[in-house]
Amino acid sequence: MNPILLLCLIAAAPPVAATGDCPSAQAVTAALGSALGSEARVAGADAPRVSDQGDRFSVTALGQSRQYADPARDCDERARAAAVFIALVLNPPVAPAPAAPAAVVQQPSVVAPAPPRAAERWFDLAAAARLDGGSAPETSAAIGFEARVAFGWRAWGVAATAGVLTPTEGRASSVTIRQQRFPLSVGLTARRALSERFVLAGAAGAALVPLTLRAESIDGGSQATRLDAGVRLAAELRYRATPRLAPFLDLHAEFFPRAYALDVDPLGTVASTGRFWLGAAAGLVFETTP
Repeated sequence: MNPILLLCLIAAAPPVAATGDCPSAQAVTAALGSALGSEARVAGADAPRVSDQGDRFSVTALGQSRQYADPARDCDERARAAAVFIALVLNPPVAPAPAAPAAVVQQPSVVAPAPPRAAERWFDLAAAARLDGGSAPETSAAIGFEARVAFGWRAWGVAATAGVLTPTEGRASSVTIRQQRFPLSVGLTARRALSERFVLAGAAGAALVPLTLRAESIDGGSQATRLDAGVRLAAELRYRATPRLAPFLDLHAEFFPRAYALDVDPLGTVASTGRFWLGAAAGLVFETTP
């Protein structure tokens, strides 16, 4: 190497402290000058250090250390290895900045049509407390229990109810009239979801109500058993508390074209069944899909 160039490289390299003579401080400094060129110096306590340890040597720079095994004690190769380590510590490679992402042109999204809904069969069981009142003056309100079963497909179905009401008493022509009704019904039902939780349902069909009438305050009592046949309309609001259970409130109206009379001798007709009945039911429905 040209002596003048060698002196320039040594002058440009940072000072190196060496313990031992393989490699020597001068050899490492010369090799480091070739590696760093005109990079800035590191002086003082931060100067790189090389330590000869016999069949191995170690290099320390800026707090980083590395040990090399060299049983052959090739001092020139040790100097080059130490210089490369020190140069990498003092002048670490810089990763290139990532290229800016290319602009993405948003294409208008096309919404695929929803697939047609598959057939949905459903089955309901319900139990409720019921309150009914009739239009006849001598008829008082009665409470009771109602059970219902319904099944269908999608929004449409068939529903049947069966219930029992407590006996009621009223007075007509100084006679106490005792009446008990056992309401039955069957009809078509339809329902529509108002939201994820609320469902509105309606039903229309036939009302069939077996009933008993009895004059209580007359010796021997006069009693009649009849079957009221009419039309029933109902509306229901249910709240789906869980996927299977839903509390509900039902309002219903029943109309019977024919009113049955209770005749008592010698008073004649003392009472009759009402033609128009209004009622409400509140309970719990269990929903399932086969």
